[in-house]
Amino acid sequence: MREKAGDGEGAEALYRRAANTGDTDALLDLAAMRKEAGDGEGAEALYRRAANTGNTSALRSLEEMREEIGDHTGAEAFARQAANAGNISFRSTERWPYGLDPDGTPTLPWSVAEDAT
Repeated sequence: MREKAGDGEGAEALYRRAANTGDTDALLDLAAMRKEAGDGEGAEALYRRAANTGNTSALRSLEEMREEIGDHTGAEAFARQAANAGNISFRSTERWPYGLDPDGTPTLPWSVAEDAT
């Protein structure tokens, strides 16, 4: 409510209090506020903190941030972590249209895999 009312400082203080009690959604909201304010490093640190608690949405946010700065290798690494944790997004299906093999390599299309044998 404070954020919607334009009280960014008040909202941030409440998000921090909630985050300190283990609320990972508050971490995501706080990270989004940081990103919106132009603090990419602060946002990334908060997203990483949320990801370290198992929040796969944070991994997707980190993937997006890496794509935005042109770090495609870093983005793919976060995408793989999210996919391995069961968080499949539309971006994942674009990145790996046939999925990933158990060893993490992109699965080949059925017709190509058939030709390889």
